[in-house]
Amino acid sequence: MKKTIILILTFFFTACSSFYQAPPVYRSMNHYLPWAQRKAQLNALSDWQANGNITIHAQTGYGTNTSFSWQQIGQNYQLRLFGPFGIQSILLAGNPRQVTLLAHDQAVTARNAEELLARQLGLHLPVSQLYYWLRGLPAPQARYRINLDAYNRAMKLRQSGWHINYLQYTNRGKVDIPQRIDLYNCQWKINILITDWNLK
Repeated sequence: MKKTIILILTFFFTACSSFYQAPPVYRSMNHYLPWAQRKAQLNALSDWQANGNITIHAQTGYGTNTSFSWQQIGQNYQLRLFGPFGIQSILLAGNPRQVTLLAHDQAVTARNAEELLARQLGLHLPVSQLYYWLRGLPAPQARYRINLDAYNRAMKLRQSGWHINYLQYTNRGKVDIPQRIDLYNCQWKINILITDWNLK
């Protein structure tokens, strides 16, 4: 089991090692683009890193607060959550074919990140859709309704039973990118604050 964990970590950390560098400082600026052009621009972001804070609360009051780091290289990602459930960190590493959860010194592999997190940790996080929602995009695999702001950026999105509200944007170069996002459905509410974007 230890050899399996070491191999998984070696693959993902080697692939993602280029992300660890100080991000440049950008002045905030809004950019107007037609929605079709903005979608194409955001979809073209294949290598990126987002760091920030996330809170997940059930309607019953149960919840957790944690910081996170999402690193994406092509179709491979790793999502690290720091400090939830009294443990030092959780690493979720995956691609469209499978996902591996590293927690409590154990590695568990499955095809679905959402079911894996729920089954192993009781954590409900729409990981597959967040890959798109974090960038201000609807996920392509499901129908959606969207409201745009004056710059044709996503302001409100409804998809897969979730309501996604984009409260604040920042930018990296000529790319406007979400900074504060609220998500909720009939059972869960998620608040995301992205403190740092690194776009390749």
